[in-house]
Amino acid sequence: AGADTEALAQQLQECGVVILPEPLPADFVAELRTAFEPLLEQHLSQAEPNRGTLRHQMYLPFEPPFSDPALWANPTVLEVVERVLGPSFECTYYGSDTPYPGSEHQPVHQDGGPLFPEWDSRPPMYCVALNVPLVDVDEENGPLEWFNGHDRPGPEADPQRFTAPAGTVLLRDTRVWHRGSPNVGHGPRPMLALLYNRDWYRFPLARPAIERSVYERLPHPGLQLFRGADLTPARRPTGDRPRLGPNAQGSSGS
Repeated sequence: AGADTEALAQQLQECGVVILPEPLPADFVAELRTAFEPLLEQHLSQAEPNRGTLRHQMYLPFEPPFSDPALWANPTVLEVVERVLGPSFECTYYGSDTPYPGSEHQPVHQDGGPLFPEWDSRPPMYCVALNVPLVDVDEENGPLEWFNGHDRPGPEADPQRFTAPAGTVLLRDTRVWHRGSPNVGHGPRPMLALLYNRDWYRFPLARPAIERSVYERLPHPGLQLFRGADLTPARRPTGDRPRLGPNAQGSSGS
């Protein structure tokens, strides 16, 4: 496993994106999808599209099944992330992105942007996005598109398209240029999005909201991963929580 994760981490560092060889278990993905659908319907009744035409970003509640360590503590994910970020990283974003039929291309963008826009050199990685689609992603239902490497793509650049079965795990350097593509299919394309980052980095979106009693009972390594979470005495409403910071348009999925 160590040699495999070393190779995966190397690909993530060189290309900015890596797809893990093992998807999440099919029964767990089905459980996530079943729980996600009514939350999304509730969100749609309360919020307008917030990531482009017919495209919705929504925070996830830290409750079953989304709070299951099978999602946030996947052993391969944690080992790859530790290799690129070091041992003291955190999980600081817990959300989703869902384009509906009729959605359009997003502008090509980075999540969060560079640390020092005026600096030509690229520092080591400091933030990694985890994306997991809850449905099979094909050429029609709006796959994520990315451009290998870390340079801003030119108008003729040919993107990679994330077409994959439900439960496939993709890790992405948040500095990789990417976009959501139009959904010309017949249903929504929900994708979960988590962020792992070095403990000094602050992504400009709200942190996971976790009840304090739930946090205190988390299995290892939850206490470390969520030590910067928004600990609350009671559950907050799911949906479009307030965005933070001057670059709040940043997203961790497309």
